[in-house]
Parts: sequence; C-alpha cells; structure tokens
Amino acid sequence: MAHTKNPAAVALGRKGGKRGGLARAAALTAEQRSASARNAVRARWAKLKTAAASAKPASSVDAAGASKAALHRCLDRLKAATDDAEIRRLTQELQRIVFHKQYGNAEN
Repeated sequence: MAHTKNPAAVALGRKGGKRGGLARAAALTAEQRSASARNAVRARWAKLKTAAASAKPASSVDAAGASKAALHRCLDRLKAATDDAEIRRLTQELQRIVFHKQYGNAEN
C-alpha cells in the first residue's frame, strides 16, 4: 500500500521552505553569505576527496590532475554538442569546474 501525503501539510511545508531560504539570505551580510558559500564549497570538495580516496589508491591522479581531466572531457563534450539545452548545461558544468579549480589553487 502506497503512502500518501497530506496535501495540506505538503503545501504548508512548501510555503515555509520557499520563504525560509530567502529570509535567511536577506538577513545575512555579504561577508556572511560569502563565508557560507565558502564553507559549502569546502564541504563539497571534502566529500569528493573522501570518495576519491576510498575509490582509488593514494598513488593515483591527484585532485589537480583529476580536475584538468574533467575540464578536457567537458570541453570535448561541448564541442560535440548541438542541442541548445545541452550546450547551456555543459557551459554551466564548465564554469563550475573552472571555479573549483581556481578556488583549489587559491587555497594552496
């Protein structure tokens, strides 16, 4: 038997969720938002490094080499893409890779 959610409860939760993030962002200063974003990036990279360390031996490609390989793969897929939506998606992915690569270089 499938579990059905109470539509009123779902609507109420969605209403609070839509407002919560906006209200929190409006209450933060630019420095606090920047620090929050920086912490989020560090947490994402920590997850990736942990997953990569458990999947590969320590002597494998380092993080800089992996991001360089990801950059080249993304560029190759972007060259071959013909659909506008795919080009937009790959462009965003490329921007994320470049940002993270620059951020990683700034940390060192």
